[in-house]
Amino acid sequence: MNSIDLQAKAQTLVKLRHESGISRAISDSLLIAWRNLIRLSRTPAVIVSVLLFPILFFSGFLLAFERLMSFQGIDYVQYLVPIITLQAMFFTAMGSAVTLAKDIKTGMLQRCRAMPISRAAVLGGLILAYLVRAIAATIILLTFAHLYGFRFQTSFIAVLGYLALTLLFTTTAVAGYAVFALVLRQPDLVNSLLIVPYAPLLLLSTGFSPAENFPQWLQPIVQVQPVSYTAAALRALVNGTELLIPLLLSLVWLIGLLIVFGLIAVRLYQWVS
Repeated sequence: MNSIDLQAKAQTLVKLRHESGISRAISDSLLIAWRNLIRLSRTPAVIVSVLLFPILFFSGFLLAFERLMSFQGIDYVQYLVPIITLQAMFFTAMGSAVTLAKDIKTGMLQRCRAMPISRAAVLGGLILAYLVRAIAATIILLTFAHLYGFRFQTSFIAVLGYLALTLLFTTTAVAGYAVFALVLRQPDLVNSLLIVPYAPLLLLSTGFSPAENFPQWLQPIVQVQPVSYTAAALRALVNGTELLIPLLLSLVWLIGLLIVFGLIAVRLYQWVS
């Protein structure tokens, strides 16, 4: 093959490498998502965590605090399920960060960069695969909570809204943890620091306890962070209470963060070497 043929082939590959478009991004994302789902299905620890973690945390918090919360007039089963749902989504996103860090270490991401695939496909495939895990964890949790007396006191549309908002939260969390993994890159380091975003966002929220139970100086922070708004919106979807304001504030937080995290993750992916 002469130099002219090699140059023409290289130009073709470059053209393919920069091919973009929504259809291309979706098809590439689906391929990578399938690969990630196969990995998840072959990891017993993932299966156990999906089955057990939401149930264990739900049971633990309910047994410890149900009586205390009843003195404040709170039906803690109804109050608790939304935040345990979000906690399970955090665990899902943490798993995605470890998966991405392992792909960086093994050279899988570098190989993806050299292939003619959409730049958004790695993040898209990661999100799609872990959304499947999120759906499984949510169904298991809601089914188990039903045994404790948890009920949706609204319509079937509200149930679908609950699931949709949960998946949006998961998408944002996976994108955020993808940035986390792309910055740190080392699986051991990523694994050891996963709790850094998780702990303050989850524990310093109104998910487990109303804002008035926090110190007064901390209440403004607790009330305005995204986990609090999302938990409140999920709770409204469950109980049929005022939905508009918490839902709008939750969507503003989640969509805004998703856009920021997505842009940063795609940019960082270009720099993986």
